[in-house]
Amino acid sequence: MTILTLSLILIIFTVSGFAVDMMRYDHERARLQYSLDRAVLAAADLQQDLCPKDVVQDYLVKENLDEFLDGEVKVTPKSCDDDGNKLIVGKRRVEASATMPVGMHFMQWWDVDSIDVNVVSVAEESIGNVEIAMVLDVSGSMRGSRLTNLKGAAKSFVTKMYENTSSDKLSISIIPYATQVGVPSAVMNQLTTAGSNRFANCIDFEAEDLAAGSFDLSKTYYQSLYYSRYGGDQRPSGGFSSPRIDERCRSEASRQLVVHQNNETNLHTYIDSFYARDNTSINVGMKWALTLLDENFRPVVSNMITAGQVPADFAGRPADSVGSDTMKVIVLMTDGENTSRTWVEPPYNNGQSGIWWNGDEDVYSVNVNHYDEDEDSFKYAWLGVDRAYWDSSRGRYWVRDEFQDHAFGNGDFNVYLCRGNYYSSGYCDNLDRSEVRQLDEDGSALSLTWPALWERTSRYEIYQLLYDSVGSSDAYNWYYAATETENRSAKDDQVEAMCDYAKSGARNILIFSVAYEATTNGRNLLWYCKSDENAYFAPKGSEIGEVFDDIAASIQNLRLTQ
Repeated sequence: MTILTLSLILIIFTVSGFAVDMMRYDHERARLQYSLDRAVLAAADLQQDLCPKDVVQDYLVKENLDEFLDGEVKVTPKSCDDDGNKLIVGKRRVEASATMPVGMHFMQWWDVDSIDVNVVSVAEESIGNVEIAMVLDVSGSMRGSRLTNLKGAAKSFVTKMYENTSSDKLSISIIPYATQVGVPSAVMNQLTTAGSNRFANCIDFEAEDLAAGSFDLSKTYYQSLYYSRYGGDQRPSGGFSSPRIDERCRSEASRQLVVHQNNETNLHTYIDSFYARDNTSINVGMKWALTLLDENFRPVVSNMITAGQVPADFAGRPADSVGSDTMKVIVLMTDGENTSRTWVEPPYNNGQSGIWWNGDEDVYSVNVNHYDEDEDSFKYAWLGVDRAYWDSSRGRYWVRDEFQDHAFGNGDFNVYLCRGNYYSSGYCDNLDRSEVRQLDEDGSALSLTWPALWERTSRYEIYQLLYDSVGSSDAYNWYYAATETENRSAKDDQVEAMCDYAKSGARNILIFSVAYEATTNGRNLLWYCKSDENAYFAPKGSEIGEVFDDIAASIQNLRLTQ
């Protein structure tokens, strides 16, 4: 065998040996990198209950690689306290490195005993911002165990959402709805409204508002009036009625929506204050949910932050619906279906009513001109004021005119001697206007706006006032023009339009539907609104607690970005 042949064999053997060494090196590098990657990924998991450093160490111990870990595992931000207890954070970055010497079998001939494998692994898990609007039915059908179960479920949902979420990442708004949704003064005072209500704040959204998804801050919205369809005159003797529960818009804090909060204890207390009463307006609840997630509403929230009414962490919320990393979620719950809602129609919800009130004498005066455009002169009908006064010394009646030129209490009035027969209708068949006396009027009259009139006078009683002053025809026309009632079908159409808007395009607001022992119509509506088949639930009894926990878990899983 020639020297050349031996040289070639030696070269081939050496190269092959080097190749084997490099294959071993690459195998060990891959093993170390894979193990470290798995360890770091597990440690960065925000749902990991163990401290990140312990997780990395434990993974490498099981692979017999822990001795190769370089220095300390870097964790930012700090995820455990000094006692090893987990801290809730909105993001976690874990970085670790390892160095492992790999022995060389063939390269030793060239004085290379080993080659170090150096690997670095970095994993970061973060939570995008989350905005949740809980739309909860507190109508009359929720009385009893249903409301009790809902309270427990809603509180558990809040707790679970904050278990693995830093409070600056997650804001929760809650909209308890029945016939209406109460609006806190901090919000109402920032809206442009017409009408007034001294006792409670609600908005009577028009049909086009309820079919639209976005909220227009530049628009003037009608404020729900203190209103009663039935019952008698609410006037007490001598003044306005004391605050009386309105069947449509209630004043308690437990009926007012909550805007972007993160205090778990306060939210629990608020939920515990719920009570069940009134009709069901899913459309109004859904409208406010979309509003509180709508970037057009951001100026209102910003002002509330400045006033200390919303946490400063939520500056910039509601976030943009398109193009932001914020997840927006609506939890829509009902135990029934949409029922009727009645409101006062323009122009009978704002401005002057043409009706005056003398609280000292319990007397209404109606300005007839306000209702009869054909009348040129001022004519006031005094309701409850005698037309005739008996004069025993002369054995005659003194009679006043049916209509006066001012409201009772704002002047004096004349009476004339009736020389003929006086009839209870107020008619004298021989009125002598040459014999006149002037009588004083007690008290003073206040011109009532429509909101002030509705505060203490039922719809039926206003009808009676007009019937007695301007006649049956005008009173009848007013009665059927003054209010409007919306039926279930119209409200369902509005809810469907809003759900379409929420789920459309890049907006992609997630809707979880909870039909809690609901009617067929209610189930069908919430089925339509769900984001997908896995986002619809129809629990019974205590099952609602499990459903809300499942929704919380779903949101937790969906909100994580690697």
